[in-house]
Amino acid sequence: MGVIQRQGIKHSIVNFVGLLIGTASTLFIYSQAEAIEAYGLVQYLLGIAMIGYPVFALSGNTIAFRFFPKFQDKTKQHHGFSALLLLFCLLGWGVLAGIALLLWETILGLIDQDSPLLKDYLWVAFPLTFFYTLSQVLGVYSANFKRIVIPSILNDFALKIFLPVQLVAVWQGWISLPTALWLLLLHFFLVTLGLIYYLHRLGEWTWRINWSILTPTLRQDMLRYASFGIVSSLAFLIATKSDTVMVGSLIDIKKTAVYAIALNIAAAIDIPTKSLYTVSASFVARYLEDENWTEMRDLYRKVSINLLTAGLLLFGCIWVSARDLYALMPNTAEVSQGLYVLFFMCIAKLVDMASGLNNQLVYFSRHYRFSILSLGILAVANVAFNLWLIPIYGLNGAAISTLISVACYNVFNLFLVYRKMNMQPFSWQTLLVVGLAVGVMTAVWWVPSTGYLLLNIGLRSGLFALGFGGLVLYFRVSADLNQLWEKALQQLKKAAA
Repeated sequence: MGVIQRQGIKHSIVNFVGLLIGTASTLFIYSQAEAIEAYGLVQYLLGIAMIGYPVFALSGNTIAFRFFPKFQDKTKQHHGFSALLLLFCLLGWGVLAGIALLLWETILGLIDQDSPLLKDYLWVAFPLTFFYTLSQVLGVYSANFKRIVIPSILNDFALKIFLPVQLVAVWQGWISLPTALWLLLLHFFLVTLGLIYYLHRLGEWTWRINWSILTPTLRQDMLRYASFGIVSSLAFLIATKSDTVMVGSLIDIKKTAVYAIALNIAAAIDIPTKSLYTVSASFVARYLEDENWTEMRDLYRKVSINLLTAGLLLFGCIWVSARDLYALMPNTAEVSQGLYVLFFMCIAKLVDMASGLNNQLVYFSRHYRFSILSLGILAVANVAFNLWLIPIYGLNGAAISTLISVACYNVFNLFLVYRKMNMQPFSWQTLLVVGLAVGVMTAVWWVPSTGYLLLNIGLRSGLFALGFGGLVLYFRVSADLNQLWEKALQQLKKAAA
C-alpha cells in the first residue's frame, strides 16, 4: 500500500483544499438568488457531459487501464497508446454529435416549457462534452504512471476555483451569462492542453500510433471490451448520475441548483474514494493479469475498511451540522429543500465505499460481461424510479432513486466477486466502525445549541471527529490508519526535539 498511500494522501490533500473552496462557494455564492439559476444551468450541462462520457470516449476511460499492460513499453513510447485513446474520443464524440444535430428539434421539444434558459443554451453541451471527455481520459491515462495529483488539480481543483469566480462575475453583473459559458468552454480547452503538456513533460506522450501492435486478436479484444465498457459505464452513470439532468428536465433549473448544492456538500465523502480508486486501478489490473489473488484479496479488504472509515468520519461531521450549514446560506428557505437530498446521497456514497474495489474487480476481470445485464436493468430502473418518485417527492425522490440504484448495483457486484473470485471485502471491523460512528453521532446530537451557527458547526463536527477518530485508533479498526497516525506522531516528536 506504500505507493497507494503516498499518492492517495497527496490526492486527498488537494481534494480537501478543493473541498474548503467548494464549501465556501456553496455557502456564499451558489446559493445566492442572483447566481442560482446560472449555477443550475452549468450543473445541467456538466451532467450531460458526465452521463455521456463513456460513449463519447468509446470506453477510452476503461481501455486506458485494462489494455495499458499490453502496450506498456517506455522505450517505444507505449506504442502510441495515448494517441490511440484520443482517436477513440474523436470517433465517439463525432458520431454522437452528428446524431444529436440530426435530432436537435426533437431534443428541444423534450425540455420542459418552464426552462427557456436551457433551450437557449443547450448547444453549449456540444463543445463542452468534447473537451470534458478528452480531459477525463487523459487524467485516467496518467494514473497508469501513478500520477494522479496534477491531473486532479487540472480536472477537479481548477474547476472549483474557476466556477465560483465565474458565478460571482455573473452575480455582480460584470459579465453576461453567454460570456460565462464561453469562458467555461475555454477553461476545459486549457485543461486538456495542460494534461497533454504534462504527459509530454513526463515523457509519456506521443502523437504516433504503432499500428503493427494492433494484431487481429488484440483488436477484437479491445472492441469487445470497448462495447462492454460503453454499455456498462453508460448504464452505471445513468443509474447514478441521471438525477441532476432529470431534475432539470422534470422540474426546473433552479431546483437543479438546489439539488447540486446538496451534491456539492455530499462530495466531501467522495474525496478518499477518488484518491484510492484512481491509484488502485493499475494495481487491480496487474494483480488480475498475474492472477495474484493473495495481494488482490489483501488490497480489496484494506481499501474497503479504509474507505468506509474515512467516509463515516466525513459523513458524521457533515450530518451533525447539516441544518446549521443550510442556515448559513443566503437563500436558506430555497436551498434548504435539499437537506434530505444530502442525507440520501451521503448514504449512497457510504454504500459504495463499503463495497471497496468490487466494481473495478468486475470491470478488469474476465467476468466483466456479467455486469452488463444488471447495469442495463439498473439504468432503466433508475430512470423509471425518477419518473415515478420526482413528481411525488420532488428532489428527495431523485436522491432516493440514486440510493436504490447504487445499493442494488453494489450488492450484485459483491455477489459476483464472491462467487467467481472467492473474495469479499467485509470483516468484523466493518460492523465495529459503523457501530462506533452511529454511537458517537447519537451522543453529539444531544449537545445543546450555542445560539451561534458557526460555533455550533465547529463544536458538533469537532466533537464527532475527535470522538470517532479516537475510538477508531483505540480499537485499531484499520492497520493502515494506525500506521499513518504513528508516523505522524513520530514526525511531530522529531519536529519538537
